[in-house]
Amino acid sequence: MVRFIDPDENDSPAGEAAKLATVTYLPGATPKRDFPASSVAQEVAQEVALEADPEAVEAALVKKLARRALSEAEVLSYGMDEGLTAHQANSVLDRLRDLGYVDDRVLAEQLKHALYERKGQSKSVVTRAMSGRSIDREIIDEVLDDIDSGDELSAATELAAKRASQLTGLDKQTLERRLVGFLARRGYPGNIVREAIAPLLAGRSSSASSTVRFR
Repeated sequence: MVRFIDPDENDSPAGEAAKLATVTYLPGATPKRDFPASSVAQEVAQEVALEADPEAVEAALVKKLARRALSEAEVLSYGMDEGLTAHQANSVLDRLRDLGYVDDRVLAEQLKHALYERKGQSKSVVTRAMSGRSIDREIIDEVLDDIDSGDELSAATELAAKRASQLTGLDKQTLERRLVGFLARRGYPGNIVREAIAPLLAGRSSSASSTVRFR
C-alpha cells in the first residue's frame, strides 16, 4: 500500500540515511559496496514513481469485466493487489459501479440462473458459491428468497428422473445408489433426495433386467 511521506518526518528511508554516521574501515579493509545516502533517496524516488496509476488499474478492470463479471469485493481486492491505496481502490469501485460495470445483485442473479436454474445445483450450493465471491449476505438472501423446499424437491425430482432415464438396466439398489450420489453431489439434503427418488424406485426389481450400463 502506498504511504505518503511527510517532509517533516525524520523516520523515512531518506531521512534515516541522512542521519547515518560515516563508516571508517580499518587499514587494509575495503567495503564491498558503498550505500551512499543519495542511493537510498533515489530508491525511494523510484518507488514513488512506480506507484499504481488508478486510471490504468481502472482500464485493466474494465477489460477484465468485459470477459467475466466481478463482485465489488473482487474489484477492491484487485485494485489493492495492483498497488492502489484503500481510498483509491474504493474510488475506482465507485466509478465502475456508477458506470454499471459492477453490481453485486446482478451478479447474484447471474449465479442463480447458471447454478440453480441451468445446472440444477441446490440452494445451499448456490449460497456457498455467492459467498465465495464475497457477495453481501443480505443480497444473497434476497435473490434466493423465492426458492423454498418445494421448489428444491421439484428440481431434484426432475433431475433424478432425467438421470434415471440414462441408467437403464440397473437393479433397484444400484439405481438408488447412483441417484443418491448424483443428487448429493448437487447439494440436495437427504430428505429431499429420498423423496425425489422414491417414485423412480417404486416397483423396481431388485435384480437387473438387462445389461448394466455405467455412466
